[in-house]
Amino acid sequence: MAIDSTQAVRKAGMAQLRAAEVVTDIVGNRVYPQSATKEPAWPFIKWGAPIVSPVKASCLDGSQIDFAVHGFAKARDEGGSVVETAEDHASRLGAAIAQALDGLLADIPNGTASYRWTGARLQEDEDGGFHTIQTFRARCMTARTG
Repeated sequence: MAIDSTQAVRKAGMAQLRAAEVVTDIVGNRVYPQSATKEPAWPFIKWGAPIVSPVKASCLDGSQIDFAVHGFAKARDEGGSVVETAEDHASRLGAAIAQALDGLLADIPNGTASYRWTGARLQEDEDGGFHTIQTFRARCMTARTG
């Protein structure tokens, strides 16, 4: 029987991002699912669309979930002076996202999910902002229930 743990992986990952000081020091509580609020305050994080594949073995049903976490940042000003460029700000945010999720082992219904960082991309975005795309793979091993 197929077991799709997408929702559990997203919820556990978002909870980890919201709890990780290295992330909250940059974005506060602005960590959103795919349906982010309209025009959120920058900087912010948005969970990306997952790609799910089945994993089957003796007595196990599971899934492999590839997903991206997107971070958006603009230049940081203090007293009218730029203290961090948008590119550097987004790069620092990307590193924080990777640090928060890589190696996470989360309890999910009937099993566990292991998160691994698989790479990153940094690109210029709208209105002078930058966009980091951190990619991950979650391997979900769940006990067969039927």
